[in-house]
Amino acid sequence: MKNLKKYFISGVLFLVPSFISIWVLFKIFIFMDGIIGNLVKKYLPDFYIKGLGFISLILLILILGFLAHNFFGKKFLHSIERIFETLPFLNKIYTFVNGIIQTLLKKEKRVFREVIKIELFSNTFTIGFVTGEQNINGEKYVSVFVPTVPNISTGFYVVLPEKKVEKLDISVEDAFKIVVSMGIFKPEKWEQ
Repeated sequence: MKNLKKYFISGVLFLVPSFISIWVLFKIFIFMDGIIGNLVKKYLPDFYIKGLGFISLILLILILGFLAHNFFGKKFLHSIERIFETLPFLNKIYTFVNGIIQTLLKKEKRVFREVIKIELFSNTFTIGFVTGEQNINGEKYVSVFVPTVPNISTGFYVVLPEKKVEKLDISVEDAFKIVVSMGIFKPEKWEQ
């Protein structure tokens, strides 16, 4: 029974991110097919094939990637970025999303450095993930992301004195499994 529970949780942890990734790609495909497919259908009906949105999405990604790796392309993309950064309201969204993507795609730097336990209320604790460190008035503080359960894509950000947090001896991956499973999953280190 214990293994069955572990298998179920592992299956959910694989299925949910996979399903969300496929759903996002499907929505982008529908969006691109709606724009490019409708244009081709209207002006070049003989060349329209179902799935043109997917093909155009792949081509767009490759073209942008090519432009990002040559001198003139970098200048062109940088000028487009500047436009996004100066448009009111859109600049907030663009800067936020771009910052998250740049942070997540940096391979040399882990976004979540370690897992900690923090006290929420009197004798009530939760798991948090250290995202950075800073000195404030000579005292060391840690930046912490505390995810909500079971949707780990949302949560809240807190800055706490380092002496107020307790580092846990578990991996970031195991800590996310604990949060997503609402405490059902327990790392092997904790099972005794």
